[in-house]
Amino acid sequence: MTEVDHIDVVGAQSVLEVAEVVAAVLGARMEMGGEPGRIVITEAPDPDLRIVIGLSVNDRGLPDRWTRRITITHDRGSDERRRWTQHLHRGLTERRDWTLTSS
Repeated sequence: MTEVDHIDVVGAQSVLEVAEVVAAVLGARMEMGGEPGRIVITEAPDPDLRIVIGLSVNDRGLPDRWTRRITITHDRGSDERRRWTQHLHRGLTERRDWTLTSS
């Protein structure tokens, strides 16, 4: 089983908005496709890093309070995955209108 980290974002207007910010933080591109409603970040600086952004499974209520979930995996190991999770979390906390939680 592949281990994953999650960063949940509340306050973003759309999955696309989150993907644009994540891609900018990583210096990468985003690619729509694969699974409906999800965006994959491609051409990240680390070829073993995979990031997928979509809505959280447990979303309820008003769309402006929906959670956008960033799922982070890394083929080489948990240390690299955690390092990238921390890097993304730091880069995303600059968005004052977003609330972040990591797991």
